Amino acid sequence: MLQIQNIRQFWLGVLFAVIGLIALWELPRPIGTLTAMGPGYFPMLLGIGLVLAGAASVAVGIRSRAHTTVEPLSLVPTFFIISGIVAMALLIDRAGLAVSLLFMVLGTCYDRVLKHPLEVALIYVAVLGMTWGVFIQLIKLPIKLFW
Repeated sequence: MLQIQNIRQFWLGVLFAVIGLIALWELPRPIGTLTAMGPGYFPMLLGIGLVLAGAASVAVGIRSRAHTTVEPLSLVPTFFIISGIVAMALLIDRAGLAVSLLFMVLGTCYDRVLKHPLEVALIYVAVLGMTWGVFIQLIKLPIKLFW
């Protein structure tokens, strides 16, 4: 009988493979050729890569010597992380990049806000600087920094 030794690695591989298969299944765009790539070329490669990575992870999970278990899902961190992402999505058009990123960082770093506020502030400044530099300055997306 097949015994899965590393259950985390196994299910991670299954998740990657399923996401890769969904990406390949939902590929309506023309792929093109290697020299004239179409809009579906990169998503196709990404889907194939996810399927291959998932298959490798499943194999490692089955053959691994380490025996692991899966801990139950903690809902509090999941809630705060999802809340931060949703807050950013809802605020970016109304309040600008700086305010929406503040809510995202506070949500995703909820556990460290009171224990290490300087660290969270530095994370916020670094993320704001990188997103401003890449998306507003480099790519020239029409995103407001503030209101």
